[in-house]
Amino acid sequence: MRLLLALTLVLFLCTCGSAQKVMLLEKVGKAGTERVYEGETLRFKMQGDNFWQEGRIEEMRPDIQALVINDRFILLENIHSLHRGSTFGKAAGLSLMTFGVVWTTIGLLGYNTDGDPDSQISGGQLAVGAGSFATGYILNRFLGQKKFKLGRKKRLRIIDTTF
Repeated sequence: MRLLLALTLVLFLCTCGSAQKVMLLEKVGKAGTERVYEGETLRFKMQGDNFWQEGRIEEMRPDIQALVINDRFILLENIHSLHRGSTFGKAAGLSLMTFGVVWTTIGLLGYNTDGDPDSQISGGQLAVGAGSFATGYILNRFLGQKKFKLGRKKRLRIIDTTF
């Protein structure tokens, strides 16, 4: 009885695994690939568009190399770039911009509420706030996003892992 139960359990566990369809983000000359699975949210830009689109991957079609996102077929060859998330540059940039705004605001509030008509906000205080804000903006703008831009050395491919 125990043998029959163990055999049934093993057969059930071995046969219930379903195959997955995977979209691979490949780079020429690199052995490792990034993988995206059905059900994940994808942010992408189509060729000729200047805006990002976002949606959940409902289905992957390896036979025609297409994705179904928001009830639309999107061919992989029409995707220009993928947004792969934020980086340390975005966090540091937002922190520096917040610091610059707060530094300047506190300086202006202190200048306006100290009751001394002869006091002034110094140029150094304004320079620290403006410089911090500008540095944060530059970091956020140029180092804030990881993008996977398709071209000669990068491509997308959908594979089916059915045996």
